[in-house]
Amino acid sequence: MAIATTEIRNAQKTHVKAVFGAVAVKKGVTLSSGTSTEECTLKYSIYGDRTLPVVVVLGGITASRHVLHSNQETAEDCDDNSVSTGWWDDLVGDGKAIDTQKYCVISFNYISTLQFKSKANYKVVRHVTPADQACLLSELLKLLSVNEPVRFVGSSYGGMVGLNFAEQYPHKVKHLVCISASDRSTHTARAIRAIQKGIFELADTSEQKHQALSLARQLSILFYRTDDIFDTQFVDPIVQLPFDNILGYEQTIYSYLKHQGQKFANKTTISNYTALLDSIDAHRVEPNKIKCSSSFVAVPSDRLVSFESMRKLAHTVKGTSDFYRLESVYGHDAFLKEFEQLTDLLKKILGASDESPASYASR
Repeated sequence: MAIATTEIRNAQKTHVKAVFGAVAVKKGVTLSSGTSTEECTLKYSIYGDRTLPVVVVLGGITASRHVLHSNQETAEDCDDNSVSTGWWDDLVGDGKAIDTQKYCVISFNYISTLQFKSKANYKVVRHVTPADQACLLSELLKLLSVNEPVRFVGSSYGGMVGLNFAEQYPHKVKHLVCISASDRSTHTARAIRAIQKGIFELADTSEQKHQALSLARQLSILFYRTDDIFDTQFVDPIVQLPFDNILGYEQTIYSYLKHQGQKFANKTTISNYTALLDSIDAHRVEPNKIKCSSSFVAVPSDRLVSFESMRKLAHTVKGTSDFYRLESVYGHDAFLKEFEQLTDLLKKILGASDESPASYASR
């Protein structure tokens, strides 16, 4: 079913800073979308001592396996750029909220598309759903000889994968921490993604496609954050007549959105982004099938994931659960910004604090 293509030379050594590798999942794996008919490569990372209890850490839709900053001096088997910025440096590491002196942290790069065999026996390329990502993660853990139940910390899209993993493999999860993800999408979030894909359909030339990607990303950023944080970041535009020039353009939200959109468009394609958008649309779990113990962290200002839907999810899962309210002006991006609050929360959830988790629970 699956074979390793990169020797995990340092996986059994103690105090490994970072190990990067890849495994090939052979065709014939049964996923939620059907049976795969092609091999796919999963790129993973391992931080810390492999003999310690495992915490799987997954982030948002554009996150990678680079949870921590790494370079050639600290990373083994790294086939990426020599230096990579970690997206959760502030929360994962020695002595941090997810302490690599106590836990071994594993992450991997999401797969966007795979070829499947349809019910009519046709080979079709389909977008990989969060449920499929969970299946692939199960294969990865098997290849890495992770046989004990894992702790799972997933944020945003990673939270969706975590929910699916807990639903499909309850015996493989010791505890699930789900941040800013619910059992299904809101209608507003689905509508935003539909508009983004509509923008893509208007693009024909390569230049238009690049601009379409930029605009789609700019639209999503508006919903990742809140007006409160935008008010602190940007100045009101002043139009200079009769030339319609905007004075102080670099300090306006227009400049920020254009920069972020162009940066995103430079490193991805419409097909890849569409696959991830469709993947989110396909997300849905049955709360009563989640039997592991779990903790849910919701942000009231989140415009993409309903605070109340997460509260309801926490109350309806089958296993024991806690619900935490994370106040933030950053909205959906809180998991990438509120490191001090999240440090306190994760230490309580993972048992590294003497305080009772009930002090943060809102139910």
